Amino acid sequence: MSNKQASILLVDDHELIVQGIRQIVEKIPDVGSIRTALSGNEAVELIHSSHFDIFILDVELPDMSGFDLVSKIQAQIPNAKIIINTMHEEVWIVKRLMMAGVNSVILKSANIEEFKRAVNAVLNGENYFCRRFKKINNNRSANMDSPENPTLTKREIDVLQAIVKGYNTNEIAALLFLSENTIETHRKNLMVKLGSRNVAEMVVKAISLGIVSIN
Repeated sequence: MSNKQASILLVDDHELIVQGIRQIVEKIPDVGSIRTALSGNEAVELIHSSHFDIFILDVELPDMSGFDLVSKIQAQIPNAKIIINTMHEEVWIVKRLMMAGVNSVILKSANIEEFKRAVNAVLNGENYFCRRFKKINNNRSANMDSPENPTLTKREIDVLQAIVKGYNTNEIAALLFLSENTIETHRKNLMVKLGSRNVAEMVVKAISLGIVSIN
């Protein structure tokens, strides 16, 4: 990075975690100002009013999905540098993180030194994924083309997750800003890819494969 110190936004709904990460990050020489947010909406307000070079986010926030926050950041700042810090190791979370185009993923099981390496790598324009995350992703990728692990697009996963939550076609269309016909097309494609005869069977298979979460 240049001589200019980086400004960072930390977003996590647990204040103790936020303060712990802050203490780690503020000791990195190239880091300057650090702001914190305990919710997605608070983060969005700060993004509109301030400039940040790096965003460190959790994917589980009280008022919006961390994935939605990533999308909002990327829509406003196309070249945003984003580090995800999460405890989630589920296959569907790993897959969505890789599809989201974030710069780094550090699982909360990682140690402090690995967290520092991630921040320094992103500061230098590099991507960094902790060892545990890379292992999970490599295992997922090795089985990606098997019938038991169908390849779904990000939008298909969004639709599937909404179906699992019990939303109907009209509600999903409104949620994702798509037409009902488009949602029906995604639904049919999902049935084919998951080899399901009905929606109930599709949902059970998707959950059992770890493609989506029931939370």
